[in-house]
Amino acid sequence: MALVPPMVLLMITHACPKYCVCQNLSESLGTLCPSKGLLFVPLDIDRSTVELRLGGNYILRITQQDFANMTDLVDLTLSRNTISYIQPFSFGDLETLRSLHLDNNRLMELGPDDLRGLVNLQHLIMNNNQLGRIHDKAFEDLAPSLEDLDLSYNNLVSLPWDSVRQMINLHQLSLDHNLLDFIPEGTFTDLERLARLDLTSNRLQKLPPDPIFARAQDSMILTTPYAPQLSLSLGGNPLHCNCEMLWLRRLERDDDLETCASPPALKGRYFWNVKEEEFLCQPPLITQHTHRMLVLEGQTASLRCEATGDPSPTIHWISPDDRLLGNTSRTAVYSNGTLSITITTSKDYGTFTCIAANVAGESTASVEVSIIHVLCPAVFSLLFRGKGALRSPLHC
Repeated sequence: MALVPPMVLLMITHACPKYCVCQNLSESLGTLCPSKGLLFVPLDIDRSTVELRLGGNYILRITQQDFANMTDLVDLTLSRNTISYIQPFSFGDLETLRSLHLDNNRLMELGPDDLRGLVNLQHLIMNNNQLGRIHDKAFEDLAPSLEDLDLSYNNLVSLPWDSVRQMINLHQLSLDHNLLDFIPEGTFTDLERLARLDLTSNRLQKLPPDPIFARAQDSMILTTPYAPQLSLSLGGNPLHCNCEMLWLRRLERDDDLETCASPPALKGRYFWNVKEEEFLCQPPLITQHTHRMLVLEGQTASLRCEATGDPSPTIHWISPDDRLLGNTSRTAVYSNGTLSITITTSKDYGTFTCIAANVAGESTASVEVSIIHVLCPAVFSLLFRGKGALRSPLHC
């Protein structure tokens, strides 16, 4: 009888890492190492493992070697560790992975390649970390296949919303207890299978209107697997109850104890008890603006325009030749409404128009700009004694 070489015997018997329990059920290998005091992922895990549990340890980081060649892995649990860093492409070989649990760790950000390769992932659980930033490409590979995404209890101010739009198979999205203050319009339009959306305890003053929210009504009867009734949670947000939120108020929902944080007249009132006619907006009112300006050709000119309104107006500027001005190499429009012209020319002579606009209307104001070609003391003296703008550019 021939002897089996020791190396071959090792491969046949599937050596189990120290402190772990290995189970071979229905030809699927499970490696279970929960709460074993591990400081790193064991190097001798069998590469044919299908289920790997490493929760409740003290693993600090994930490296490219940890899961290399584990092409059969379906379920990976890394919950309740102290992971603060994922080396890019660490999950690159895990194309069969369906479930990844990274909750209750210390991750502060996700880079563009930290989750690269997870093209069939369905469940990504990352709640209770310290995530403050997620790169725009972090979810690029897994977006189309994802069904369950939990990012609750983090420090997220924003998300890669373009990737969220592509999560067409998403059933559950948990974003509660973060610092989100804005969701772009159209984010949920194609998420026809979404059944649960939790936005509780963020900093949202409003939600963008979207057909998906019609499925959050209590009277929703005709549901299908492709358009299930939506469970929507909004409580704990500083909702601004103006006309932009009227569409939400018109949904048929029970009182979920959402309250208005503003405007002052509605502060503290239950959202669903406020009458529709009380959801008001105020048209813009320009409060301060530059009336006229004298500037030397080639110098910088700053034209002010400030306005109030509800919602806050957006400021636009129109040039003397009726062009809409934006941010270019020569002009810039700042969030406070100021128009800056870095290098003035004779073409800037004339009337600039400031337009303050919101959903309730618009207001305009004119600014007269005079361009001086050459510095002339006599001309300056004349200008400062005069009351009106010049009718044409000045020369000495």
